[in-house]
Amino acid sequence: MNELLVSEPARPTGRQFEISCGRDGQVVKAIITEIGGTIRSHTVDGKPLIEDFPESGFPEHCEGQILIPWPNRVRDGRWAHAGQVLQLDINEPQRGNALHGLVKDQPHTVVRQSAAELTLRVQVHPSMGYPFAVDVETTYSVSSGGLTVQHLLTNDSAQPAPVAIGAHPYIRVGAAPTEDLALTVHAASYVVVDGRLNPTGSAPVAGTPVDLSAGATVGTLVLDTAYSDLTPAPNGTYRHALQAPNGDRVEVWGDHNYRYAQVYTTNEYPGTAGSRTAVALEPMTALPDAFNSGAGLRWLDPGESWLSSWGISHHFSRRNNTKDPGGK
Repeated sequence: MNELLVSEPARPTGRQFEISCGRDGQVVKAIITEIGGTIRSHTVDGKPLIEDFPESGFPEHCEGQILIPWPNRVRDGRWAHAGQVLQLDINEPQRGNALHGLVKDQPHTVVRQSAAELTLRVQVHPSMGYPFAVDVETTYSVSSGGLTVQHLLTNDSAQPAPVAIGAHPYIRVGAAPTEDLALTVHAASYVVVDGRLNPTGSAPVAGTPVDLSAGATVGTLVLDTAYSDLTPAPNGTYRHALQAPNGDRVEVWGDHNYRYAQVYTTNEYPGTAGSRTAVALEPMTALPDAFNSGAGLRWLDPGESWLSSWGISHHFSRRNNTKDPGGK
């Protein structure tokens, strides 16, 4: 008798790890992928807080990806170190840049896992463009307030290693149309870029179309903009928000390390009924092209570790949910 074989769905992002927490009348969940340590889904009571992608799909728009050891772009993929010009792989060929680091396509291994928490590990190996060994452990945890992501980077090299961190979630506020959301980022400056989206300088945001300090409706925005000189919350975290007309609100927060943020808006994000609006709200520890400018770049000594945290919190008007993992 022939054995009946049932094929499993293709999983371009490898194994899928679900963590969840049921507390205060809510169920908060996140799904993390083996490849890239990508946050594929994050929901509260089934309401999406980020743009997700299918288990059989791939984050074609970098949704939910972790960006280490640099976020954003390195101009021409080229930077100088110890008297040598190093060349990173060009993975944004249309603009000729090296984009979003070295771990987003790499398989991660499980360090530990519980119902509400997952720790994954990936090793950045020395390469022609990045001749350093960096161990990366990322811990994802969910609570009644949302999702917290903690990165622990350790330099396993015999020389100091440059590192920076970013993340690329597209934020949703449940079923509210994204174009109707109000976007708030408290920043005094933004990065001026050229036609390849590489930095050429900075300028004050006040009175410009990129000023989000008073909240701006997403549907009117055209942004691929990095912000600096952020205003911290009273507890020292940096917080950026999307709010629906009914008061429902989702925030991306970062600890004191996340002194920069990137905002990207598009009205061509793919959906089941055609293109639609989406907004990526990206916490960053360094500015674009930091390997050349040094802006926010951190150098870890041999054996040194660096711990940082960021997350996504939710505040729904119909629920008693006043506490979040960012400590607000």
